[in-house]
Amino acid sequence: MASVEIKFLDTLPSEGGESLAFDGDRLAVAGSTRLCVWRGDTRVATIEAELKAPGVPRFAGERVYWGPGFADLVTGYYTRLEGERPIMWPGGGEVPQVYAWSPRGERLVGSFARSELGHSVRVTLYHGETGEPLATLYEGSGLPPLAAWLGKSACVVGFNNPRVFDHSGRHLADITLGGPTVSCIEAITSERRLIAVELNNAMTLIDAATWTVLDRWPGPWLHGTVSPDGRFVAVLEPWGKLHFACLEDDRFRPAGEVAIDREAISVALSLAEIATVGGGEVRRASPTVDCTTV
Repeated sequence: MASVEIKFLDTLPSEGGESLAFDGDRLAVAGSTRLCVWRGDTRVATIEAELKAPGVPRFAGERVYWGPGFADLVTGYYTRLEGERPIMWPGGGEVPQVYAWSPRGERLVGSFARSELGHSVRVTLYHGETGEPLATLYEGSGLPPLAAWLGKSACVVGFNNPRVFDHSGRHLADITLGGPTVSCIEAITSERRLIAVELNNAMTLIDAATWTVLDRWPGPWLHGTVSPDGRFVAVLEPWGKLHFACLEDDRFRPAGEVAIDREAISVALSLAEIATVGGGEVRRASPTVDCTTV
């Protein structure tokens, strides 16, 4: 069994934040309508969105892509794509469930629910500069995807069996999971491997060349993350226990567990830090995961 050590650092106010993203020593904390960016314990920016903006923020230089637009960290302004708008009508309309951006803001994908129409769902791919709809990836009944990921050339939408598309909206593959709700999808920096967390069921390791499942780690998981270099993963159990596993030969090798925050609902990793958010706080720590003894 490998060993895990956690050195707790400072805490930050979450201000309603539910998702996290690192960029070196910068940390973005995003809620439904507010984005806060921190460098260490110094607040860099606070951005308010016009409408609900669910999803994991994404850094690209001095921009943070988040929701249906991007925040400029130099000016402090938030720009919403004009072409991207939930469909509304008197007395009802669509509710955004998740937005996800490609690494440089070339593409945006949005998932929307329309409960007034018998739980109908729409998932649309947009041009990242103009907001022009490029393709409807799905339109029909069912539960809306709550997670999505966009890479340099591919888009993965978190249906029960996640669906893979290219940047034009062409369907490439389905990833066979067959489990419950997918709560998060994340990739290592090279985008060769992805992880997906199936709520209360398993974390899955995915080959991004073939879009096949390499390994599954069963557990009552709430949310998870993978280190940028693909060396290890951290997965959050309800009531704040973090479990770690090394990735060796494309297999999960459990490495240990640490109690961090009973109210944590999501987790993120950088090369040097781990952070959780929940209960009004962001907790940061420096993890040491020894994979040499696995």
